[in-house]
Amino acid sequence: MKPIILLFFVFLMPALTMAQFGGGGKFIPGYYYDINGQKVPGLINRYPAGKGIMKNEGFIEFKEDDKARPQRLSASMIHSFIIGRDSFTIAMPPRYGGPWSKNELDFVQVIVDGPTKLYLMSGGSGGSGGGHGSRIRPEFSTGLGTGGMGMGGGIGINLGGGGSSGGGSVRNAYYYGETTGEMAALKAETFIEVMTDVMGDEPDVVEKIRAGIFNVGNMDGLVKYYKQIAASHNR
Repeated sequence: MKPIILLFFVFLMPALTMAQFGGGGKFIPGYYYDINGQKVPGLINRYPAGKGIMKNEGFIEFKEDDKARPQRLSASMIHSFIIGRDSFTIAMPPRYGGPWSKNELDFVQVIVDGPTKLYLMSGGSGGSGGGHGSRIRPEFSTGLGTGGMGMGGGIGINLGGGGSSGGGSVRNAYYYGETTGEMAALKAETFIEVMTDVMGDEPDVVEKIRAGIFNVGNMDGLVKYYKQIAASHNR
């Protein structure tokens, strides 16, 4: 019986360690800005497992290096963060429609940074939430965009969905506004006007928007195309 018990603990201990320290995602080189605007570099897990330290707030895990013990940072504890080339900032739920996180305070990705910004909130089925506990598998792809305090280039997240209209068990919700405090859900009736404003620095993209090649139902494709055009200018 002893060999069986030993094997049990050999397989059990890694699972317990992952449950204790998160284990719900991958630590990626990056940095965050604290509420005083100080930049703190290290490794960030965007999708940690388990519960956060603050009720109704999204959270990330951070550690200074591979050997450090992870610490959980709630949304109200930081201003923004970068992982790889992805830019994220903090937001509260808008007062109008559209899917949103189950949390009262959570993170949104800054997809396009300009006078009018484009934000992405990714969530599970029914627009239930921003990553923690939902079935999200981020895949990173090249692109541009900035946001937050000194934030670098942002890249899109491919969640296998069909844009803001949803797809499978995962849906992307796009919002726009000059700041996160003024975010409005992107809607079909204002799509051309809003996206012409957001992506107005790329005339070719604007032309295709006005021609109806892109609409609110294939936002993921529009964002990908915009980033490809922007990247061709080495911006």
